[in-house]
Formats: sequence, C-alpha cells, structure tokens
Amino acid sequence: MKNHDLTKLSNQNDDYVKRSQAEMQRRFVDLQFKRSELEKQLKIVNEVLFSLGREMEQHYSYNQLYK
Repeated sequence: MKNHDLTKLSNQNDDYVKRSQAEMQRRFVDLQFKRSELEKQLKIVNEVLFSLGREMEQHYSYNQLYK
C-alpha cells in the first residue's frame, strides 16, 4: 500500500511540475508578445517625436528669418 501511495504522490508531483512549467511558458510567450507590441508603439512615438522636432526647428527658423 505504501508503494502505491508513493507512486500516486510522485505522479501528483510530476503533474504539478508539468502544469507549473506550462504556466511559466505561457507567461513567457505572453510577455514576449506584449514586449513586441510595446516596441512597435515606442517606434511610432519616436518617429512622431522626431517629426515634431523637425517641425519645431523649421518653425523657429521661419520665425527668426521673418521677424
């Protein structure tokens, strides 16, 4: 009977480890996806900021030239 209980406990531990690993893998993939989306958004923000900076420089130059 003890051998059967140990086998059952071992199987439960194996199942727990497998579920834990599967959950960690799921979280890892989810975080990779979120990081990718944030990197895309950051790229867009950087492009907009760069464009805005150019516009501000042009506006400043125009104001200096025609004041």
